[in-house]
Amino acid sequence: MASTEGAVQTAADLAAGRVELTFSTRDAIREFFAAAVEQGGFMIPLGARPQPFAVLDLTVRDGTGFELSFRARVVQMSERDGSLTVAFLLADWNDTKGRELERALRLPESLPAGEREPDGEARYDAASPVFRIKQLDPAKKMMLAMKADRAERQILSRDISPQVLLGLLSNPRIEAEEVLAIVKSTHASAGVLQRVAGERRWMGSAEIRTAVVRNPKTPTPLAIRLLDTLPIGELRDMAKMGALREDVRRAAFRVYTKMMSQR
Repeated sequence: MASTEGAVQTAADLAAGRVELTFSTRDAIREFFAAAVEQGGFMIPLGARPQPFAVLDLTVRDGTGFELSFRARVVQMSERDGSLTVAFLLADWNDTKGRELERALRLPESLPAGEREPDGEARYDAASPVFRIKQLDPAKKMMLAMKADRAERQILSRDISPQVLLGLLSNPRIEAEEVLAIVKSTHASAGVLQRVAGERRWMGSAEIRTAVVRNPKTPTPLAIRLLDTLPIGELRDMAKMGALREDVRRAAFRVYTKMMSQR
């Protein structure tokens, strides 16, 4: 994913949910949106840390009258040498918004395909999905994961990068069985597991709740808090599992004993 570092000045009012991006030239704005629309998102430096997965209102300006507003969702943050970079997924971009951009930039009705597509796109399209995805760097894999189809998601779900797995969890088309596979993966980080546990639509599944509790990377307080929501048979099994963390195993036994006494 293209970075705007050095090409844009940012100002954030996170309490109001707003971020302003000021570019020096129209060409810089054109390049920014071409990459952002193509990849489904973008990365920018910010001086303040937003809430994970927050949807913010962004306004782009260039100081000569250009202005365009759109919405984007926070999907990843990284800090290096005291500088914070935030990755966003476009939240409300559509054809109407694209035409609004074109009018603001005073471009023709549509851009030539050669200006929209990165070098090598046709070559990758001709290759198998596995080969094509393996050629992507981690940032591009993460952006693809957010909009991938089912075949692409199956490939990406085996990726070792927690950021790619978080990207999959941000995909609106992901299904419960795919989430279950991610939770059971040895590559699922504590952040991935907490993300799953925070989504009511996924935690309605007893299988997913059980898998979150059993995963050794799930923070212990979270695993213990979920025990009350598990079927009594699962609690009975967990109370006898030598491979389960001792704190969780003992808590499972207490919850199981309590449930049995109430019958």
